[in-house]
Amino acid sequence: MADTDISFSSGDVTLHGSLRVPAAGDGDVPAVLLLAGSGPTDRNGDSALLPGPIGTLRHLADVLERNGFASLRYDKLGSGVTGLGPYDVSDVADLGFSTFIDAATDGLRFLAGQPGVDAERLYVVGHSEGALIALSLAHAGAPVAGIALLEPLAVRLLDLLTAQIDAQLDAVVDAGQLPIQVADELRLALADAVESLRADGTLSDTLPEPLRNAGLVSANAKALAEEDALDPRMLAAQLDGALPVLTSVSAKDIQVRVEDVDALDSALVHTSLTSLRLHRANHVLKDIGDQQSTGADYIADLPFSDEFTRGFEAWLAKL
Repeated sequence: MADTDISFSSGDVTLHGSLRVPAAGDGDVPAVLLLAGSGPTDRNGDSALLPGPIGTLRHLADVLERNGFASLRYDKLGSGVTGLGPYDVSDVADLGFSTFIDAATDGLRFLAGQPGVDAERLYVVGHSEGALIALSLAHAGAPVAGIALLEPLAVRLLDLLTAQIDAQLDAVVDAGQLPIQVADELRLALADAVESLRADGTLSDTLPEPLRNAGLVSANAKALAEEDALDPRMLAAQLDGALPVLTSVSAKDIQVRVEDVDALDSALVHTSLTSLRLHRANHVLKDIGDQQSTGADYIADLPFSDEFTRGFEAWLAKL
């Protein structure tokens, strides 16, 4: 089925996206709002930072269509046709993470009003950072009948960022590419940056270049602080106990740790929880077989994971 190009408003921004509504034999169909991961990631799951297509969200839309679900996916602010909307680069510092939550809320409302959609059976499927937005919507009482958290951000953002930078520093020190004293200075500067963000939502403009390259710049400070304030496990623990929830994580994912999603699952144990544990999929749900993920495989011409798709379809069949 072909996508229909749509647009909807959220505050001052017009967001552009793609809607699919399969023909219903009897009555309206359930529908899913699809939420992309971090950075300039568009409605298809493609990133402006990478030189080729990824297609994760387009794949999810295909799977949903085969199983009788409508779907809406959109170019969030900073990506695709939406771009920066009415803003310019100098305005970015004034935009917090709540901008993305508000857009998802408005997207869900738009989806509920589409002909052929059953507004009583709305679901949210978030990939990576999008899973945190899905959790936030459900926690805030949005009219969702279930959520799926795919390769989710499962710890506070700055804790994950610290763990990732620590691992990178360990690797370059072990390879003899960076003196341990320099690595220790970077760790100390990182700890100070995290403390500053959590104390008053600010960042120094004099952070070392490697930290600024990791996104720790004053223009991102508000968004980083707002996102970090959302603890996925605390949000999860407060969800309605009857809510159907799916989580997935792969042993091959280099961005999300299995043990972190295990801990998220522990916070979700009171819900109607389904957990998928994958063994051959990378972070963007492509099957990489026995090889290790490097990130370059995100844009490789690889099939999407059958083990994920089968588990996802089984969960959809129970909704």
